[in-house]
Amino acid sequence: MDPVSDPLLLAELALVAVAYLVAARRVVRWPARRTAAFVAALAVTGGALVGLDAAAHRRLSTHMVQHLLLAFAAAPLLVAGSPVALGLRALRRTARVRRAAPLAAALGHPALGWAALPAVMALTHFTGLYEAALERPLLHAGEHAAYLLAAVAFWRPVLGADPVRRRPGAVGRLLYLVLAAGPLAVVGVAMQASTRPWYPAYAGRPGALADQHAAGALMWVGGGLVLAVLILAVTWSAVEREHRRRRAYEEALG
Repeated sequence: MDPVSDPLLLAELALVAVAYLVAARRVVRWPARRTAAFVAALAVTGGALVGLDAAAHRRLSTHMVQHLLLAFAAAPLLVAGSPVALGLRALRRTARVRRAAPLAAALGHPALGWAALPAVMALTHFTGLYEAALERPLLHAGEHAAYLLAAVAFWRPVLGADPVRRRPGAVGRLLYLVLAAGPLAVVGVAMQASTRPWYPAYAGRPGALADQHAAGALMWVGGGLVLAVLILAVTWSAVEREHRRRRAYEEALG
């Protein structure tokens, strides 16, 4: 980004935050944790795209941190904030919103989300798109938007309260995340195993290959850790739900 676009992005993020807060005030008993998650997501997005942008042009590993923050921190926090559910509840009386609800649910289909994020990661790193984005600011912004949107699609079926068609249950969410671990690790593993720098923009810098190996490790290990934490959370949630169900059943028996 440049000195002009940085303040513009931060202003846009601030406007989104204000719109969310206004909508949350219109909804009775909207959970404060969802508001906190959404605001945190906007802060992470701003930090990744503005705070790290200059360093990301110098080091591939820092660029990878940007992508990790967008895909594995900002996106799940955005989804946990459930902005679609909030909007539908805040504007529930309008016919246009009622017509848009099925579309919002369809866009959150688990199959679409599961495929979107690994596909965007592979497309941007295994083609010339990554190098082209480093040279063209508009394309670079589009790359970051693609990461964020694909990651939101990935997390929607397992997090938050937004409408999702065929949202999986506890076991389905567990399988969804476990089966995604392999495809999401492909880019990081390939980058870490590489024997030459992939991108000319970084190749001429000292320690370029070591930096690329570090970038691959960040993508592989960092993304894997987030998945592992959520897999544990989903498993714990399922165990807790089953425990409550059994207690209710035993109390009903007297």
